[in-house]
Amino acid sequence: MGLKAVKKRLARLLGFLAGLAVILASTFMAAASYYWLGWPDWLRTGLALCAVPGLAALWFVPGTVRHWRRVAVIGAISLFLSAYSQKELYPQSFVPLHERIVDVKFDGDLAEIINFRDAVHQIDEPAQPRWTTRTFDLNELSGIQLIYQPFGNSAATVHVMMSFAFSNGDHLAVSFEARRTSWDTFDAVAGFFKHDQLYPVLGTERDLLWKRLARVPPNDLYFFDLEGTGEEGRAYLRHLLEFVASLHQTPQFYSTISESCFTTLLKLSPRLRETVPWYDLRRWVPGASVGLFQELGLIDSSVSEEELLERQKLRPDIRPPWEFEDANTWSSYLRSRVGRSDQAVLRLQTSAIGTSESFIGRP
Repeated sequence: MGLKAVKKRLARLLGFLAGLAVILASTFMAAASYYWLGWPDWLRTGLALCAVPGLAALWFVPGTVRHWRRVAVIGAISLFLSAYSQKELYPQSFVPLHERIVDVKFDGDLAEIINFRDAVHQIDEPAQPRWTTRTFDLNELSGIQLIYQPFGNSAATVHVMMSFAFSNGDHLAVSFEARRTSWDTFDAVAGFFKHDQLYPVLGTERDLLWKRLARVPPNDLYFFDLEGTGEEGRAYLRHLLEFVASLHQTPQFYSTISESCFTTLLKLSPRLRETVPWYDLRRWVPGASVGLFQELGLIDSSVSEEELLERQKLRPDIRPPWEFEDANTWSSYLRSRVGRSDQAVLRLQTSAIGTSESFIGRP
């Protein structure tokens, strides 16, 4: 094969790759335009409909000025991507549970959490938000649990949370979510295009966990003890709280891939971030977290993932928090219902104090 033939084939290959890049870039432009809050609807819809056919026509249709048309296409794509890289969050009205932004102040090993959430969730009714300020001593951290909540039928439709236990019985539940403007609709695709705000929720378990159990039907919950809750656990919690404080100062976009409920928690651990390579798909899929953590020795690996899930599943018919004296008592009761029969928790159930006026009043 002669040199000219090689050059011709190489030129064809480069032309094909350039055309493919234009199609992919214009498709991204179309979707990103559609989800660009703050732009008029006619502009968002128009760009979403016209970006791909318009740029493709300018690039591929033959003609004497095609060279300049291609320069214009490259310029348009570059201009859009430059604007997209500097995109900022658009002010919106949010649901009451996401109305306030949590903040954290440190005094040595004491972490003061402002806008700590302790909402009331009646069964299948709108929540009653409650905000308070709580202080936790990081030196008193006694345990960490990964909490796994499927809400669909795939590994991608899983929400992952964490709960930090302290020696006095307190629990700090943590969930990273997309800040919601409505509970009725949620577009997961929007999370790929800088649409929603990353929203950290720090609160009581009777808020974050009962919120899932108060639904009809209730969500399934699974509890997994994490190994290494000594100095490494305290360092991880401090890093997490520092990140939450930074979000109060400089909000970030929620990302279905890189800043989701699971990837955010994973990235906050230097050991996990360095151990799990970016090309490992389990790094990006919340439903793969249990198997991944077993492989890393962070949770019990003495049984299979399937057996562990069955063993650590919260049993049904959980009693509501307002039937217990306080949040700590309900958290203890909740864990007694993980992988146990009703008889195993009879004593704790009967010892619960009827209704706590301080938490909810009467249901």
